[in-house]
Amino acid sequence: MSKSLNIKRVIWFIGGIFLMALAFNLFLLPHNIMCGVSGMGVLAKSAFNLDPSLVILCLNILFLILSFIFLGKESTANTILGSILYPIMIKLTEFIPNLIKLGELEPIVEVACGAALLGFGLGFVFKAGFTTGGVDILNQIVSKYGKMNIGTSMFYTDGLIIALSLVAFDLSTLVYSVINLFIVSTMTDKVVL
Repeated sequence: MSKSLNIKRVIWFIGGIFLMALAFNLFLLPHNIMCGVSGMGVLAKSAFNLDPSLVILCLNILFLILSFIFLGKESTANTILGSILYPIMIKLTEFIPNLIKLGELEPIVEVACGAALLGFGLGFVFKAGFTTGGVDILNQIVSKYGKMNIGTSMFYTDGLIIALSLVAFDLSTLVYSVINLFIVSTMTDKVVL
């Protein structure tokens, strides 16, 4: 692989992680959007006032250990960097909402903008050949040992996390979380393709 291609991959990866962290701090966290491990960070912040970046980091480390046990060393190696860098970038960008005032936008508009930004970022990360770990690891484990395709396992794992939003928050948060998941998956596919 050429040096310029490696530099391009690193730029896509870091840029993608930055966009994801920005989406988290500007849009997902303020609206309690539940989505993957990030959603667990949102829940921990809302319920226990815990630092979401620290919760995400701890959960990602747990999932990396599970990945090593159930999926093997090679599969785990590709997720380590994203699993660590994503929560660090969330922490580094947590001040940005204080600098950027979104005005009086409707919540659905903010959720859609956040989902699009998150989808772009995730698409760049995937395009660079990396992942951010988290629930992606759980999806792979459920798919492998539950003998189902990855789409079905995503339905169960992400569906369970989104269902927590109904328990922890309200129906509108559940609806926004479902809309978020649809837009994120669509945007990610478009960037990767």
